[in-house]
This record gives sequence, structure tokens and C-alpha cells, in this order.
Amino acid sequence: MRTFYLIPGLLSALCLTYNGQSVAQKSKAFAITGSTKGDISWNAVRQIDLTTGAELKSIYSLKDKPATLDALSGARTASGAPTESLVAATAYDAKTNRLFFTPMHSNELRYFDLNKGTSAVYYVRNTPLKSFEERSEADVVTRMCFGADGYGYALTNDASHLIRFTSGNKITISDLGAIKDGADNDGISIRNFCTSWGGDMIADAMGNLYVISMKRNVFRINPQTMVADYMGAIDNMPADYTINGAAVDDKGKVVVSSASRTDNYYSVDLSTLKATAFAKQGEDVYNASDLASGHLAYESISEVKANPAVNVSGNSAVSIFPNPVITRSFQVSFDKVATGTQTLQLSTVTGNAVLTKVINVNAKSTTQIALPASVNSGIYLVKVSDANGKVTYSGKIVVY
Repeated sequence: MRTFYLIPGLLSALCLTYNGQSVAQKSKAFAITGSTKGDISWNAVRQIDLTTGAELKSIYSLKDKPATLDALSGARTASGAPTESLVAATAYDAKTNRLFFTPMHSNELRYFDLNKGTSAVYYVRNTPLKSFEERSEADVVTRMCFGADGYGYALTNDASHLIRFTSGNKITISDLGAIKDGADNDGISIRNFCTSWGGDMIADAMGNLYVISMKRNVFRINPQTMVADYMGAIDNMPADYTINGAAVDDKGKVVVSSASRTDNYYSVDLSTLKATAFAKQGEDVYNASDLASGHLAYESISEVKANPAVNVSGNSAVSIFPNPVITRSFQVSFDKVATGTQTLQLSTVTGNAVLTKVINVNAKSTTQIALPASVNSGIYLVKVSDANGKVTYSGKIVVY
């Protein structure tokens, strides 16, 4: 069998030329690792503490000999290590307490039913994971997660195939097709080998998926439109830190791991794309090819909608509220601005304008700004300037 290792060094060089308790209630996750820290044979599955990176328990290692069962019939199927061709994609379904994964060059979806322990691995054989012939590393599934809609999603390296699957008694699998680049991506394509392959995928509470590539680029995918909008690159990380695993913790932060480095995990704020290193615990962490948790980004959105935000952003001259924006509109209050016109511009983090509005200001006044239908959830830049082009306010808003 031809084996491909999606390891950071190789990709960088080419570009330069148990018990059955659910884990969803605490900051726990699953990690695909090697047999030891530093090992890059991705054949072990561990439950880890997302706040420290410490192992809580082993789910599977090569020394284990679980039964391999057909997921539909329950009959015993071919023997062999379930992770023998290495794993780079896993997803945890908190509702069914199942941990799904697929080996890198396999055409098969597999899972542990953690309600029944870890003594058996279930192979989905009534329908293939891939309805296409794998021709190259572009077709390898390296990103996987469960969405807010209850479906599991798997994505190939080149984003040509977004695959959706269910997690019921009879698992169904559908190939939704290729992801398209957003109009404002400024040439950074989700399909590009050097910028966008590898990494992992998470979901938010509003139904979006997020690809965090190995090169730290972040794309938000709407699975209804199949469009990926580029959000920016994660910063405040070492230049040689590649991202291979990502999972949301119980506070809504995204925790990322590297396939090659054992020195630390990082917590990433999706609103700012700023990374913060974990406080050192005295031990190295497991380098992991993939992470999975039962949490969603912006998981408290239902609470926010029930209790509208009242946060105010601004300065002594201009105030913008609420922030985050929940109801598709926000207000701009002018407090210490001379009578005349002010121009408000709303743009993406890459600098593309999505809204420009000229506002007539007469003493103290407040204007409501309605967001265009084309504005999706995410981070946007707001700039207000006077008739002479002098900036009176500059800041960010978060749109849910």
C-alpha cells in the first residue's frame, strides 16, 4: 500500500520551492497520536485534558486487539489494526458518544461506540466514505468534525470533496462536492497546496464549519452555499509551528496542536485569530495529527440571543453597539463630532469593503446600520471618517 505522511517538514519544503460517559460536558478531547510523545506514527487514540494537554486515558493503541465489527450487521469483519495506515482525521459526536475516524488511504469510515467501551471498532461498509477514486494526496481526508446540524463532515486536502455523514443506526454518507472560494479571499484559495492543505476542521453554533490549515490560515465554510471565506491567519505563534489538530474547549476557545512539536498547545480566539500558548505544565504534550471535542465555537450563542448584547465599542467621539452584533444591525452614536458628514465603511479582515454609508451628523445623533445579506458571521473592520478623510473611529465588530 502506498503510504503518505502529511508532515510539516515535507509540505514546507515543497511549498518553499473506557467507560461510556460522554466527554462533552468538560474540557476534554480526543487526540490522534503516536505511541509516545514525538512519534509520528499516527496510530494511537487518547483522551486528553484540553486545558493542559495531559493524557486522561488511552482509547486505543497498537497493543490493543479490539473486535472489528460491521457497523450495520454487527458481524465480525476482517481483522487488522484499525489505524494501520495512520489517521489524520477524527470527529466526536457528543449525542451518540461515538468517535469517528478514517485512516489516511482508506475508503472507510470507522468509529468507537464509547457507550459500549473500547473493546470493539465498527467499520462502515454498506457505503464507502469516498465515492471517487483516490488518485493523489489531494484526495486524502485530513479534516473532520461534527456540525451544529448533527451531521459529521469530512474534507479532502484540496477541498474538492466535502463529505457529510450521519451517526445513527444506519449511517449514510453523501459527497456534497467541491468547496468554492469566497469572492473576497484575495487569491488565498482553500484549495491551494501551500497555504490550505492539512490542519483540522471545527464547527460553530450557527452552522458554519472552519478549516484551520497546517499553515495557520483560517477559512469559514457555509455548508449550504459551499463557499469558503478567508478569515485571516493565526498569529502570535512561532513561525515553524504547524497546526494539525483543532478542537473547541468548554470556554469556546479553539485549542490547536502540532504534528511535529511537543513543547506546547495553543489556545486561539476565533474573533481575533490571536494565539496564546498554554502555561507550561512541566511536561511535553503529545504531538497530535488531529483533535476532536464535543463543543462548538460560539456555543453560548443561544444565551446571547436570549439576552441581547449591550457591549459598546468606541471612543469619546463615536460609539458602536451592540458588539457582537446579533440582530443583523448595529447603531453608531456620534457624541463629540462636528456637524457635517461622516462616512462609515465596513470591510472584511482582508480589507475588502462590504458596506459604505454616508451619514449626516447634526450635533449628537444615533444612526442604525443594517447589514447587507451578503455579510456572513465573522469579524469585520469598522472605520468612520469625516469629510476631509480624517478617521474619527477605527475598530472591529463581531457578527453572529
